[in-house]
Amino acid sequence: MIVPDLSISNIFWRRITIKRLTIRALPHPGWRTIKTVIAVFLSALFMKYILKQTPFFGCIGAVVAVERTLSSSVKAAIVRNVGTITGGLIGIVIATFTNSLAITSLALIPLIYINNRIGRKESIVPGAIVLFAVVYLNTVETAWVYGATRILGTFIGTLIGIAVNMLIVPPHSDKSVPEVDLHILPDSLLDDIE
Repeated sequence: MIVPDLSISNIFWRRITIKRLTIRALPHPGWRTIKTVIAVFLSALFMKYILKQTPFFGCIGAVVAVERTLSSSVKAAIVRNVGTITGGLIGIVIATFTNSLAITSLALIPLIYINNRIGRKESIVPGAIVLFAVVYLNTVETAWVYGATRILGTFIGTLIGIAVNMLIVPPHSDKSVPEVDLHILPDSLLDDIE
C-alpha cells in the first residue's frame, strides 16, 4: 500500500494516488488567473492611493480586460469602455434633470441608437447597466461624480488589464503579441508554463 503525502500543498495542488484510485485535486491556477489577480491588485492600488477613489470600477475593468489573447483583451476593453462612456454620460444628463422612471427608461433610446451608429452593439448592455447605476444609485448632486468616477475607473482598469496581459507571459495564440524574453522570470515560474 502506498501512503500518500497529505501535506496541504500536495492535497490541493497534486494528484493523490491510493492503490489504483487516482483523485485529482485542485489544478494549479493558470496564467490568466494569476494575471487577472495582478491586474486587479494594481488597479485597486492605483485607484485607492493615486486617484483616491473607490477601486471597485478599476477592478471590474481589469477583470474584463484580461482575456485569452491580446486582441480579445483590447476588444473586451473597448466594448466595456464604450458602454461605460455612453451609459455614464447619458446617465449624468438624465440624473441632473430628473429622477423620472419614464424618462430614465426612455434614455435607453439614445444609448441604443448611439452604440448602434458607432458599430458597438455589444456595448449596449454594459452601457445600460452604467446608465441605471448613475441614475438610480445617486442623487442629482452625486450623479456626475459617480458617472465620472465610473468612466475613469473602468478606463484605468482596462488599461492596466491589457498591460498586465501583454507584459506578463503574453498569450501565445495571438500573433500580434510581442515576443517577451522569458529569462527575466524566475525559473520556478517557467516550470509551470504549458
